[in-house]
Amino acid sequence: MRRHDIVRQVPVIATLILLCACNGSGSGSVSAGTGTLRIHLTDAPIDLSTVQSVNVTLTGVTVYPEESSSPMGMATETAPISLLTFPATFDLLTLTNGAKTLLASGEVPAGTYGRIRLAISDAVLVNKDGTSVSLKIDSNKVDVPNRFQVSVGATSDLTLDFDAGASVQVNQTGSGQYILRPVVTPVP
Repeated sequence: MRRHDIVRQVPVIATLILLCACNGSGSGSVSAGTGTLRIHLTDAPIDLSTVQSVNVTLTGVTVYPEESSSPMGMATETAPISLLTFPATFDLLTLTNGAKTLLASGEVPAGTYGRIRLAISDAVLVNKDGTSVSLKIDSNKVDVPNRFQVSVGATSDLTLDFDAGASVQVNQTGSGQYILRPVVTPVP
């Protein structure tokens, strides 16, 4: 038989095999008839109604200046500036409905900045029944892109939203362990 003839017969043979498999004469584990299969996908956030507090300990707040140009047209990079170098613990659930607290402050060179980095060392979820659960920290450094300007002699205020509801998740595939995946965004 020529190769061309074999290629033309492949669809016919495949159709015959499919018909034999579908007519119920096979010995498979599927019975005759049809059924409905529904596959669902969900994103179930943690229920914070039973939670008293979500305590997050930050060990660093660092701001990063944007690159600037020198008079010769060369890009110059300014070193990051650390504003918080000691641990401070914040209960995220007390910072809702417009409430805010001072995270860090300090003198910085005037100029344009491009991002803020938070360093997280610890996180604990405290339930209303008094029990507490240590949160596994997914990433201990969170970069928040935020372009802002600091002017000479002026005070610049920025607010970051650390979303506890979006940040605390349950590991459904493992031991049901709580995980902190920080979701932090600048408030316009």
